Amino acid sequence: MGDQPPERVWGMGGRQVRTDPKWGDIYDHHAVVYEYPGGTRMYAFCRQMGGCYNDVSDQYTGTKGTASILDGRINGANEWRYRGPNGNMYDLEHKALFSAIRSAEPINNSHYMALSTMLAIAGRMVNYTGKAYKWDELIGNDQKLAPAEYTWEADPPTLPGEDGAYPIATPGVTKLG
Repeated sequence: MGDQPPERVWGMGGRQVRTDPKWGDIYDHHAVVYEYPGGTRMYAFCRQMGGCYNDVSDQYTGTKGTASILDGRINGANEWRYRGPNGNMYDLEHKALFSAIRSAEPINNSHYMALSTMLAIAGRMVNYTGKAYKWDELIGNDQKLAPAEYTWEADPPTLPGEDGAYPIATPGVTKLG
């Protein structure tokens, strides 16, 4: 999406399998919709549940076809297949990093990485609250997801109660920030 943030984010998620206090306060499944200018939507799904079908992929559907990024293929009106060097994308990413370090020519992905991280945090925020938010509302809120200080002794922002259970977000009740 040209390294631009979405205009609005909404979704749903919950805790179905990882409900024991040892898992903390996290949801075990998420479905998030990221809405971009012009009506483009990106749908993202994840779950942490044993024994389930798993898929890590990027699939794009347009008016004239589909694209599968990891397969290097476009199907539809303008068929195309990647024919370049083969390689695992994770291996290639590490090779590029090591090459940059050895040649003293840094790779600066800071904007991309910050945006990517915030997309994941935004998905968590909208699912925990059950609300749709504009990007600026999400990026400008004061929610604390990290300890107040960075030491080994610092407490995380959410702690369990006397019973050992963590407070769990309730969509429609939990507030942003």
